Amino acid sequence: MDSVTQAVLGACVGEAALGKKAGNKALLWGAIGGTIPDLDVLLNFLMDDVRSTLWHRTFSHSLFVLALVTPLLGLAVHQIYRRRTDISWRDWNRLFFWSLLTHPLLDAFTNYGTMLFFPFSDYRVSWRTIFIIDPLYTLPLLVATGLLFFTKNTRNRKKLATLALGISTGYLAITCMIKVYVDDQIKGQLPPAKKFMTTPAFFNTLLWSVVVKEEDGYQVGYYALTDDNPTISLKYIPQHAGLLGPYLKTEAVTILEDLIQFSEGYYTMEEAEKGVILNDLRFGLLTGWFDLSGDYIFSFYIYDNLGKTHIVSKEPERQPEFEDIRRLIQRTQGK
Repeated sequence: MDSVTQAVLGACVGEAALGKKAGNKALLWGAIGGTIPDLDVLLNFLMDDVRSTLWHRTFSHSLFVLALVTPLLGLAVHQIYRRRTDISWRDWNRLFFWSLLTHPLLDAFTNYGTMLFFPFSDYRVSWRTIFIIDPLYTLPLLVATGLLFFTKNTRNRKKLATLALGISTGYLAITCMIKVYVDDQIKGQLPPAKKFMTTPAFFNTLLWSVVVKEEDGYQVGYYALTDDNPTISLKYIPQHAGLLGPYLKTEAVTILEDLIQFSEGYYTMEEAEKGVILNDLRFGLLTGWFDLSGDYIFSFYIYDNLGKTHIVSKEPERQPEFEDIRRLIQRTQGK
């Protein structure tokens, strides 16, 4: 999820865990704890943009790694306040345990893929029930964090934090139920055992992207809960996997295999002026969503230069415009 969401989630978790003793300090350190897993982006300057994409949500989102970090953070903050408060090291540990671990657990409900079990497994958990920015999830936590900052009564503070966490968690549970319903609708329209993927479209859980895997390509379309006709219209996209073949025989084979694994096999290839482009279908298009004519959010340009294979993120030809947003809203309404 986005950084604001993770920060206010951490703040409310911190308040619920330690607000009675620490007051606004619990909000502050909870927000910091909720942000820490995403600090892996600070290492991006050591890597190119492709490797940084693959590196994100790995070690810093591991439940095992974060459990090891928890007592160290608890000890550090305890040392800061030990002369001014009676808050114990265990109290701070409890705050950081929950504010740290709720971050990757929430991320696992999105589409990116989160290595919860690193270093024992490189499997990316991705339940795909919620978009990375969803105002309905974030708003209760954001409002509660703002109110908590100005609330002094400790009993009311805990009730407010618990209420906000309950509302946001309840909404997350609803997204899981919607996901099950959408998957059942799609299964009913496909042959048995057909592999497919559904994921929420931008900023909501009413509209879902559908990608169905075929032998040599994909069927792609959208399903809205508001559709009068539940039959989904799909458009075929050839994979052209053979275009990648020559590059799998170069020194770049390892990172290309990592990109394929990252895409979970949902990728297409297309020819470029001096190479090829790999498109990750899981994240959909940045523009031209419904006629499938725009740029994919995750695309990688692969080309040879001076006897070496280069892989770089492909910049979109244009950014979303008002017409794109208007069309998204219309499609969400079932039009």
